[in-house]
Amino acid sequence: MKLSQCLSTLIFLTLLNACSTTPHTEFDALKSAQLEARYLLAYQAEELKVQRQQLVQLQTRNSELTEVLFDLRQELETVNQEVQRVTRSSADSPSRKKARSSAADAASLSLPLVDESGKVILGTAEWVWFDVLGRSVQAKIDDQSKSSSIRAYDIQLFERDGDEWVRFALAATEPNGADNAPAIYEAPLLRKVRVRTSGGDETESRPVVRLKVKLGELIDNTEFTLVNRDTAAFSVVLGRSFLRDIAVVDEERQYTQPTHPENSQL
Repeated sequence: MKLSQCLSTLIFLTLLNACSTTPHTEFDALKSAQLEARYLLAYQAEELKVQRQQLVQLQTRNSELTEVLFDLRQELETVNQEVQRVTRSSADSPSRKKARSSAADAASLSLPLVDESGKVILGTAEWVWFDVLGRSVQAKIDDQSKSSSIRAYDIQLFERDGDEWVRFALAATEPNGADNAPAIYEAPLLRKVRVRTSGGDETESRPVVRLKVKLGELIDNTEFTLVNRDTAAFSVVLGRSFLRDIAVVDEERQYTQPTHPENSQL
């Protein structure tokens, strides 16, 4: 019995000591946490104070910049009004009106007509400048014809430095309406093509040459078939081989492009 009483007393004292120690430890931890929280709140309060001071400074700076911007706008408006007054004064003078009208007319003549897709609009007849001829020739613009052709006379094939050339005569009307006497021109022979005659029973060989031409602002090395035909209304026909995807034909227009002076260079 004495041994049991001793063991009970020892257990009771151990439990009592544990109960008295645990609350004390928890209290210290809680106190430490509260102290850290106070430090954190104090730091955040100091940061907030600094941010408020910076915000006040920014608001002050913004007000100053707003006033400066307002003054600059006022000055710019004054300058614009003065510029408009001077411009109106100079534009109303007779010499200015005449110069402006002349510039507008020149611009309208120099700019080619184009459709909504950007292709140049050509009439059914145009003046075409030939590099080998050194002058402009009246040409029919025919989008129904696949190839381009020249109505030539006295077509002769000959050899030069081992290459085949062709010599031909061309009589054409000048832009001023005067008729030219036939002139002789020479060009390298590109190839020959066989074409069925109008009767349909026979074929004939026709020479093909490549010549540099200029129509308005369009410049191209175009293949031409030399045709010995007296009944053609135009000395030159430009077909789809020239038009391709760069130009369209307006059936209601003629001579939409300016002519080029004689012996001008491409």
